[in-house]
Amino acid sequence: MYEKMFQALDQLVVLSEQQREDLKRVTTPQELPKDSILLEQGHICNHLHFLVEGAVRYYYHQDDKEITSGFRFEGDFINSFYSFISRKPSKESIVLMSDCKLVTISYDSLQYLYNKDSVWNRLGRLSIESYYIQLEEHFFSLQSQTASERYAHLLQQHADILNRVKLGHLASYLGVTQETLSRIRAKYRHRQRLRN
Repeated sequence: MYEKMFQALDQLVVLSEQQREDLKRVTTPQELPKDSILLEQGHICNHLHFLVEGAVRYYYHQDDKEITSGFRFEGDFINSFYSFISRKPSKESIVLMSDCKLVTISYDSLQYLYNKDSVWNRLGRLSIESYYIQLEEHFFSLQSQTASERYAHLLQQHADILNRVKLGHLASYLGVTQETLSRIRAKYRHRQRLRN
C-alpha cells in the first residue's frame, strides 16, 4: 500500500528514505469494506487518509435531503479539511462507495511530522493548495456552467465515474434531479455518436 502512496507524494515532494520511514511509523494501512463511514457530519475529523484503492463519497444532510458534495478516488487525500484544520465539527460525512485500501494518519501524528521536518509542511501546503483548486473549480462550475457542461467536464476528469458512482449521487453532486441527469446523459451520448 505504501508504494502507491509514495508514488503520489513524489509528484509533490521527493522524500528521502528516512522521511519515508518516519511516515510509515506514524501511519496505519487499512482495508475497509464498502459502506464504512470514515466521518459523520457533526463529528471532529481526527484523521487524514490517503486512498490507495477504491472510491469515497462526501455528503451532508440539509432539509431532510442527502446532498452529495464530492467524490474521491485512488491517489486522493480524504478528510474534512475544514474540521481537521479548525478542530470544529465536520459539516459533511464521508462514506466508502467500494471496498477501500487506505493509509491513515492521525491529526496528532501529522502535527508531529510538521514539527520534525520542513518537508512535511511543504507537502501539507501543496496538498491543501491542490484541494483548494479542486474546490474552487467545482464552485465555479456550479455558478457558471450548465448542468450539461458540468457533466461533460466530470466525464473528462473521471472517464469511469459512471461505473463507480450511483446516478442519484451523481445527480445530487451536479445539482440536478435524477430525471434531468438521465436527459443530459441521453443528449451527451447522442452528441458523442454524431462525432464518431
